[in-house]
Amino acid sequence: MATERVKVYEEQKKGVPFWYWLLPLLLLLVILAYFFTRHHDEPVATTQEPVVTAPVTPPNLEAIHFDTNSAMLTPAAQATLTQAAAVMKQQSNLHLRVEGFTDSTGNSEHNDVLSQQRTAAVENFLIGQGIPRSRLTGAGFGEVKPVAPNSTESGKADNRRVELFQQQ
Repeated sequence: MATERVKVYEEQKKGVPFWYWLLPLLLLLVILAYFFTRHHDEPVATTQEPVVTAPVTPPNLEAIHFDTNSAMLTPAAQATLTQAAAVMKQQSNLHLRVEGFTDSTGNSEHNDVLSQQRTAAVENFLIGQGIPRSRLTGAGFGEVKPVAPNSTESGKADNRRVELFQQQ
């Protein structure tokens, strides 16, 4: 009787090898480990375009003005941008659209490039103040959207600007 049991055991042993069962089990463990270690609280990216609203108006925040044919920030512009950065640090959900403009001095191609350089100067200053680039969206418009006539020096000075708009 004992020899019959040994023969039956020997025949069962000749069936499927043990490692054939081990591979699917290991695969199942890897899949479960992946599923349970994923971060489910990651934010989902939206495809909606941000809505541009009124300009940001913390105390004394005005348009950033530039000298003729320049993208250099003046000390007054730096002070204004420092205030804007402080507001952005307080309001972590605040995103800004930075729009650059020029007067009509020079040709339109040069003014398009200059308005983009002005926008970049403002963005880089804010980034230097600790504001993440992901919270800034910039565009240069050249001489397209004047706020004053370009026929006077004061009008031209008003048009050499960068404006900040809050995005939601």
